[in-house]
Amino acid sequence: MLNPRNKKDRLNYGELLAAPEGFVLTKAVGTTYSLDLYALLAIPVAMFYAKSMEGDFQQNRYDVLDAIRQSKDKVDLFCQRGKICVPNKYNSLLTFMEDCVEEITPAIANASFHPKIWVLRFEKGKEQLFRLIILSRNLTFDRSWDVAYFTEGIPGSSNVESQKLSRYLAHFYKQTKRKEDTGFLKSLGKVSFQNADGFSDFMLYPILGIENGKNNFRNPLLEVVYDEMLIMSPFVDAKTLKRFRNSNQKLTLFSREEELDKLSEEDLENIDCYCMNSLIVNGEDYLDAEENVPVMQNLHAKLFIGKKNKTTDWYIGSANCTSPAYERNAEILVKTSSKTPIAEIKNMLTDNKYSIFIKYERSANDVAPDDKLLDRAVRELIFNLTKIVFNGTLNKREQGENYDLSIVADLTAIKDDRFVIKANVLHRNAESKEITKGIENSTYFENISISNISRYLGLTIYYESEIVKNFLVKMDLSPPEEREDVIFNELINSKIKFFQYLQFILNPDQFSDGLNISQYYNSEKTESVLLQNILGSNNSIYESLMLAASRSPRKLKEIDGIINRLQKMNSEVVSDFLPIWEVFKEFAHA
Repeated sequence: MLNPRNKKDRLNYGELLAAPEGFVLTKAVGTTYSLDLYALLAIPVAMFYAKSMEGDFQQNRYDVLDAIRQSKDKVDLFCQRGKICVPNKYNSLLTFMEDCVEEITPAIANASFHPKIWVLRFEKGKEQLFRLIILSRNLTFDRSWDVAYFTEGIPGSSNVESQKLSRYLAHFYKQTKRKEDTGFLKSLGKVSFQNADGFSDFMLYPILGIENGKNNFRNPLLEVVYDEMLIMSPFVDAKTLKRFRNSNQKLTLFSREEELDKLSEEDLENIDCYCMNSLIVNGEDYLDAEENVPVMQNLHAKLFIGKKNKTTDWYIGSANCTSPAYERNAEILVKTSSKTPIAEIKNMLTDNKYSIFIKYERSANDVAPDDKLLDRAVRELIFNLTKIVFNGTLNKREQGENYDLSIVADLTAIKDDRFVIKANVLHRNAESKEITKGIENSTYFENISISNISRYLGLTIYYESEIVKNFLVKMDLSPPEEREDVIFNELINSKIKFFQYLQFILNPDQFSDGLNISQYYNSEKTESVLLQNILGSNNSIYESLMLAASRSPRKLKEIDGIINRLQKMNSEVVSDFLPIWEVFKEFAHA
């Protein structure tokens, strides 16, 4: 339920995305506020290989490459434009997921696209299974404490709650002009999602805030009144707390210590307040971590539990206890009910034996006030930048195979002289070029290899020579058609890597030679010895192909596509395999 001490109550993000036994993923639609591109690479690995989101996804790995190959045409992800994090390292694998990402710019600067969900469709023959995951976390590697709700169901007759979800997602497809999967949305609208164990009722509350229009997708917490309410929110403001205090007889609040410090004693009057123990928030600072940089583990969960009579209603999702969540943002909440008293939930969270949450006591130190004017100006600037179309044009150089990139952007509406704006291409973080405000700009980046061409453009904002914000936006750019094939051939550029890749596809659970594609790059062993090890009696690809022909013919079709892709670029890496493949090729097209 909500017991931080009970490991059975913990949800693994990777496991939530994995296909049930016997099913395969056929469609996934996700939403997030902020996005880490390497976390996005971890998503298909979870979906197709049931792996957690732990590990180094900046390395070239067979599981990442193969999961992307299977998922890139099945995943649609919506995020807020201007909230894609700048990676500290470039990897050409990021290219394969570019088309999955669709950016949304809110209608006004102080609103956010803030829902965090996944809707997955799995299939087994003609049987369909839908899974809904509602999260409080973004698609990043953030280590904060979050809460999630998931449920499954199968399509039947039209369902009111799933119809709301279908219309909600359709709104984002129309907003971005992305081609929607009408069959997916139609089937989704007929799903009856199951109640979680120990809970009754299931109501979805998509929220569109300022863009609500005719959808009637409003925040339900604006209208409900309870005898008692427990709120868990990392961010709070005085106006919203006052609203809840006026509509609930008793209020308990769990938040971040620094957020509570920003509020006055009057703001917190008659509210029972708790914050996370600083020993947990800063726990990694106390560990001997020579290689790893300590990461804060603060509160990020959003949860509202209201008690009326003997029933407690749980609202779980993306909305914070702030004015933007109730007045402007796109959010989503799920409501479900239980008989668990709020007192019991509170006791689980504040058990002194574990001291995860402690009673809030105002710090004696003065808290530095927020520079709200500067923050507002930066937010306004980012909003205006995200409305701009950055038009990219590639020109092949007269000599060699590389390209020059020209970027045209109209910044005539941006005239705030307090800030300097610089742009860079994704693989060259150190090479940034200032773009002039108040005019139409042309910016050039020269001599880019085809495998380093990316639709992502880095933007960095400086205030008084200090970086105040950096982020990525997608350019309007048409890369060369052969770009992905070139990258694929650069990754699988030897017979050894090709055969290792085949081994992984055929036996991913028994792959014993490691996952890093670059494993043998500096090996002193000769290619013939390595190939003999790979093709030896203990690793017979021939036997694995025979098993695949009888049990998993889909894998043979996948291998055929890989061979064709490598042969497009006149690759010699498949030559030794072609005589063997002739025996099995017909099964791939059966």
